[in-house]
Amino acid sequence: MTDIDKSKVSAAFDRAASSYDAKAIFQQQICNRLAELLLPQITAGRNPSRVLDAGCGTGYGAELLRQHWHSAQLIGCDLASEMIRMASLRGVHAVCGDLEHLPFGDNEFDLAWSSLALQWCRPTLAFSELQRVLAPGAKLACTTLGSGTLHELDTAFSGIDQYRRVLNFTTTAAIENALSSAGFEHIHIRQETWVTRHTDFNDLLASIRGIGAGQSGDNRRHSLMGKTAWQTARARYESLRDEHGLLPVTYEVMFVFANKKP
Repeated sequence: MTDIDKSKVSAAFDRAASSYDAKAIFQQQICNRLAELLLPQITAGRNPSRVLDAGCGTGYGAELLRQHWHSAQLIGCDLASEMIRMASLRGVHAVCGDLEHLPFGDNEFDLAWSSLALQWCRPTLAFSELQRVLAPGAKLACTTLGSGTLHELDTAFSGIDQYRRVLNFTTTAAIENALSSAGFEHIHIRQETWVTRHTDFNDLLASIRGIGAGQSGDNRRHSLMGKTAWQTARARYESLRDEHGLLPVTYEVMFVFANKKP
């Protein structure tokens, strides 16, 4: 995976924070789906008492978890300080931190939850940290994006210049290997294809930028694209309109569950 400038990611999500919830409908749907898949896995009478939301954003996922486990101590962590501020408005206690260097001690949590944050991290480092802060036998439930995500956007801009507009998303095998190497067992990865649809090309791009997801790594264009190149990319994407006249955006979502070894 291409190294990502975390300072730029943080700044992008800081800018997006105030309007994030209004635009992050897909992200909220993925949180709901992760909870739907997780809840049957929690054995009756063994509800988690200390829960980490890693990459908590504005606190939507943490608030969702709180609805199910009222008495649990729930702590959020996010790279972007403005996201932390928005989460606090929801009554979510959160601290600033990187999933690759979590600001917690060993064995602190009996559930770690992370939805659509791990794609900004190196899986081996993030899973190692999540394993470290989980208690022996505790559960990890997370989502991340796999190869094939935003393939329409990648195709539309392919060959126009040497820059990438899309993250180099990982594979199921790489995630499974990283989990196993970090010390997790009972690994289960469920992959689902989700497609959002948009009426306008500019609105489509704004929906991605508006949730802070505009960083594609170090190999990213810093100057404006020429008019001809922009029109070429736009025409390519326009050719992908579906039978309803809408522009698709594909996300390959991995729903990941594992347990720290006892």
